[in-house]
Amino acid sequence: GFGMAGRMLRERLIDDLTSIYYLRTLQWGALTRIWPNQFTVWQEDEEEEGGYRMIKSLDRLPSNPEVEDIYDYENGLANDPAAGGGLGFLDALGDFVNGMTKL
Repeated sequence: GFGMAGRMLRERLIDDLTSIYYLRTLQWGALTRIWPNQFTVWQEDEEEEGGYRMIKSLDRLPSNPEVEDIYDYENGLANDPAAGGGLGFLDALGDFVNGMTKL
């Protein structure tokens, strides 16, 4: 049907394209990218010129939990996920289960 044709078109054409602009707004800031630069996480900050300050730069698109972890770490709400080797399997599984129960 049409669903399969659309999926095949996306796989053959669109999935191979590189997004040159990316903007995701967040309650506390934004996630942006202007190709060829990296993805950047921004936090609202009234004291900064333009009203935002960059809190992290990444070479790939971070997942939603990663973005929230970056915000939490920068604001003293969590430990550095990189120092502890990331979330760990059980924490990631717990986040997955919590996400599925909210559906």
